Amino acid sequence: MLKPEQVKRILIIRLAPLGETVLTTPVIRALRQHFQDAYIAYMVAPTREDLVSANPRLDEVLTYQASVPKLIYQIARRKFQMAVILQPTFRLVVHTFLARIPFRVGFETNSGGKKLLNIAVPNNTAQHETQRYLDVVRALGVEITDDEPEVFVNSEGKAWIDNFLKIKKLNDGKPIIGLNPGAATVYRRWHASKFAILGDRLHKMYGAHIVITTGPREGELANQVAAPMSHSPIIVNQTTPMQLAALLKRCNLYISNDTGPMHLSTAVKTPTVALFGASNLIQWAPPWDRHAVVAREACEFMKTLSSKEWDAHPDRARENFKAITPDAVMATVEKLAW
Repeated sequence: MLKPEQVKRILIIRLAPLGETVLTTPVIRALRQHFQDAYIAYMVAPTREDLVSANPRLDEVLTYQASVPKLIYQIARRKFQMAVILQPTFRLVVHTFLARIPFRVGFETNSGGKKLLNIAVPNNTAQHETQRYLDVVRALGVEITDDEPEVFVNSEGKAWIDNFLKIKKLNDGKPIIGLNPGAATVYRRWHASKFAILGDRLHKMYGAHIVITTGPREGELANQVAAPMSHSPIIVNQTTPMQLAALLKRCNLYISNDTGPMHLSTAVKTPTVALFGASNLIQWAPPWDRHAVVAREACEFMKTLSSKEWDAHPDRARENFKAITPDAVMATVEKLAW
């Protein structure tokens, strides 16, 4: 096993959507605590830089390049000694091999198995996603002291949110509650009408400002939530990941379907209520303090099916979401310490 003093330059690689990128951040912290003096870089997918760019535990953030020769050169010239590959993709293992990184640790890959890896870790998806990633660094003998994700907001993000709150008149001391009705597919969404009812009830009970966050292509969904509400919410659907992180950090509470912004909210330490109807609770539900999950307990699929397998069961997903009532969410909010 490598001793910490032997490793001076480390490359982490994970090319992932927003939520999965956020859930890798405990790996960054664990590596920094173990390899305290090492130069640590993280290679992310394009547009994901914001999620780790302000992380003080990293020395550099790289963006994956489509041109393989340019990619290999980008990696090789930095003379990394160890690659930590956080996805079971043999192509990435080959890239690090061709870039002459001598020590490579990662998951057994779908097409290459243990090939070209000095340490190959079983890809155990029957656990929370953060634990799956942390298995890779545990294989290096790294002790895990904290498994909670973390995302940091830079000075530009802080300036943006200060200006946003001022323009929208949200800096009056009243609570700010965010609602996120979006998700990658329609059957993964709690109904817009229920979000509308919930938003009005939260405003009435807590005197809160209601902010609706959606993706750039979900503007109509936001309008479907806002239109029937008696209270006028603020709609936000054109933010960068850093701006969204800044906004969520200033929310007092965030209520979201199981999607990327839900994970981002937990990572900026905002109390979060996650609504689950078509996801694996074991793999994706936030297990940390300050957060809660609302789900239909009778559905065993939510403990067994992968995200892809849910595509064959949209009707069951709709049943699960139909079983979640605004009353149930309100009861969870009232129990949550926020």
